[in-house]
Amino acid sequence: MTIMSWLSALLLLLYLTAILSAAEPPAHTKTAQTRPIPDQLAGLSCSRFEWNSEKSVMRVPLSLNRKQYWYQLDTGADVVIAYGNRPHEGWSPTEGAEGEMRIPRAQFAGMSFPAILAYPMKTISDENLQGTVGLDLLVGRTFIIDFPKKRICLIERADLPDSLIRDADWSDAEIRHGKLFINMTLNRKKLDEILYDSGSSPTTLDLDLNLWKEFTGKAGTNEATTHSKGQSWGQEIESIGAPATGDLIIGHHIYRTPSLTTIPARPDSYRTNFRAQGSLGNALFTDSIVILDLGAHPRFGIIDSPSR
Repeated sequence: MTIMSWLSALLLLLYLTAILSAAEPPAHTKTAQTRPIPDQLAGLSCSRFEWNSEKSVMRVPLSLNRKQYWYQLDTGADVVIAYGNRPHEGWSPTEGAEGEMRIPRAQFAGMSFPAILAYPMKTISDENLQGTVGLDLLVGRTFIIDFPKKRICLIERADLPDSLIRDADWSDAEIRHGKLFINMTLNRKKLDEILYDSGSSPTTLDLDLNLWKEFTGKAGTNEATTHSKGQSWGQEIESIGAPATGDLIIGHHIYRTPSLTTIPARPDSYRTNFRAQGSLGNALFTDSIVILDLGAHPRFGIIDSPSR
């Protein structure tokens, strides 16, 4: 994939995320055993995250060359992306991929880095958010998202507390083509091409159109039960939704007839651009702790939270 086609695919995912984030959070129920959770995160070096006003974007602090910025956490993005066209002291181009920048002295989610790589995207304004933290910064480590307490922790894999290892409901995962794919079952059919996209916070599961029809039992888009609209490249794009006819199972968690969405104007965008079937957002996990254990054999963990 050339750098231009890679950037085009990345832009498409960012705009799909913006459209899906405009949707109302879908209702869902889940059947799972609640485990008591000691606050083991208190012993870890973490940082807070913030929701935007619509609770559709996870705003995370990122220190770059001793300056503080607010970035979006988006595991659907491959890399760290810097918005806007303002100059930054100490940032320097590399001789690697076109546009690649080396940024010294970075700090994120409790972890420090001598330097990181980022890719400028000058066409996106940096007024509200200054960039995106993508998967690249997390690979090889363990990343914890404590949704109820709004904390994020990036740690070495060996530092993951035993209590969290025991309490988590683990599912196999895989990193392919710069995306994190989570194994799951929907309507008793195994899916292994669903990428986890934390940038689509209000979304449960977004699919290409034919899969959406299959799992909702809808013959056409006119049978959708929900509709929402967003802007993409100056054009209004509609996202539609309907409940699945069966259950979604991730590990031992069972989510009853979850809401499934699709974008009819882009019926096969996941398959064409990302070699995927769809994307899993954060809507199911707002009362949980999610653990991305991104070693040689990645896995995805869920810990239910009691009233905290």
